[in-house]
Amino acid sequence: MRIRPIGEADYLKLLRVARREEAADMWIKGAKVLHVYTKEWREVHIAVSGERIAYVGEKEPVIGHHTEVIEAAGSYAVPGYIEPHAHPFQWYNPFTLADFALERGTTTLISDSLMLMSLPFEQVAALMEKVAKHPVKQYFWGRLDPQMRRTEAAAPFDREGLNRMLEHPRVIQGGELTDWQGVLKEDETLLYGIKRTLDLGKRMEGHHPGASEQTLNIAAAAGITACHESMTAQEVLRRLRLGMYATLRHSSIRPDLPILVQGLIEAGIPWSPRMMLTSDGSTPPMYRQGLMDGTIRVAIEAGMPPEEAYVMATLNPAVYYGIDSEVGGIAPGRLADLLLLATPEEPTPHTVIANGQLSAKGGSLLVATEKPEWSDYHFPPVTDHRVKVDEAWFSIEAKSEKIPVIQMLNAVITKLEYEDLPVDDNGHVSLVEDPELAFICLINLQKNRMTQAVVRGYGKHIEGLASTYTASDDWLVLGRNAQAMAQALQRVLELGGGVVACEQGKIVCECPLPLAGRFSPAPMSEVMEMAEGLTRWILSKGYPHLDPLYSLLFFTATHLPYVRLSAEGIVEVKTGDILVPSQAVE
Repeated sequence: MRIRPIGEADYLKLLRVARREEAADMWIKGAKVLHVYTKEWREVHIAVSGERIAYVGEKEPVIGHHTEVIEAAGSYAVPGYIEPHAHPFQWYNPFTLADFALERGTTTLISDSLMLMSLPFEQVAALMEKVAKHPVKQYFWGRLDPQMRRTEAAAPFDREGLNRMLEHPRVIQGGELTDWQGVLKEDETLLYGIKRTLDLGKRMEGHHPGASEQTLNIAAAAGITACHESMTAQEVLRRLRLGMYATLRHSSIRPDLPILVQGLIEAGIPWSPRMMLTSDGSTPPMYRQGLMDGTIRVAIEAGMPPEEAYVMATLNPAVYYGIDSEVGGIAPGRLADLLLLATPEEPTPHTVIANGQLSAKGGSLLVATEKPEWSDYHFPPVTDHRVKVDEAWFSIEAKSEKIPVIQMLNAVITKLEYEDLPVDDNGHVSLVEDPELAFICLINLQKNRMTQAVVRGYGKHIEGLASTYTASDDWLVLGRNAQAMAQALQRVLELGGGVVACEQGKIVCECPLPLAGRFSPAPMSEVMEMAEGLTRWILSKGYPHLDPLYSLLFFTATHLPYVRLSAEGIVEVKTGDILVPSQAVE
């Protein structure tokens, strides 16, 4: 499959440069090149014609007055990195993530499309085509389910919507499939989506944390071709044995890579060509260490041989997606995506060449990149700005002796317990005796529903925190002070979406996310600073887990165990039962 078409004249020139009959456009002179196909380093010359590599070998190319000569003696050349599992909507967006990726040597992204699905399909397609003009090659997944509670398939996750998305040429796989319970219940639309993906010859990624051998057998039989959810070396091996690709992850929510690498070494498991690396859509603060370059560094520091780490971040994902004739290696005919490193142990490149063009040096871009006009994309507004927030939404009437308390076991996993909590003089639950408790409230004004509970384990003494950065279309408000909670939500709505924290009558953190209430048009550097400020504040309140931002996102993600908030109430994920019904917003 051609990622970037080549015209007849350019094709002919490529052959002539390879035959040393015509001058190269670029000569990368004397680098030690990693041949990912044989895992050996050789000092060779690289000749580039247009966007593609024409020659790799010991002979010097023909040069002319226009040939750009890059003196690479003493540098190590590796292919441009491939991120096989990006979530480009964790406050940043597909364009700003691509800019950041290019600066750090990731030249191909395979990206989630979930946060686009609130747009009309014509605008989804237009955005994918727009981002395709960026120097970073970006393809997308076709989601089969919305990661939020539903009783029946509805657009865009019905058959018609799935067909349109999966058939789009920039959609390279189906998934990641998160509604595994729907598959087990033989949901017709989900099974249709999986089969349609496979019939189109595309990959189908699963999502199977902690899955048993029996579950993985069913998944493989259903057509799942890869899973990035291994948490131990034995789980990696279990997937490989059943014919899946196993993607080794190091993310802000699951920094598992050192454990996986060390476990694989101890188990004596050889590095498999069916292993890949991913940063799995980390929230912005994690990317201070880099994108795929940071992931590779973690793998090397954990004991993975550098050659194996580079292969897992280049050739292996290219083979998996069927694009290895275009990317993933430094070889004739491939797109000239290559990175110059100071040493094999330092994966952050000092020089980035993408599509045959010198694109970044020392972490700074040297080329113009594609910038969207966000006004062209009509994301549903977070709310009508005339909405008046009511403090009464943020207190719980004690209707029974036991109060539902959502216990955070870690940043993601929650369970429901019922506790005896004090009641104030007005008959409402009081939290004054336990600083680890907070009220949590999901509000959906479209359905005129509100789900209330108490949460334990997000932090201490949080007065008010409001967020539209959720896995659903709902507002999420958390805190111990009704006035601060209302103030935070009112400010979020004035911003058109985002996350706001309030205490003592003041706004202490303000993070605008005006695009669908979940992501920002700002450059990655600004988004990082904004996210780091909020994260520091939440950590100062005693948040005990790995990633407070992902926790906000996942309170409403009904594919994760064991209970989640929904517009219908607190839902038990495995059965779909509503444990605590929602109530009307008054």
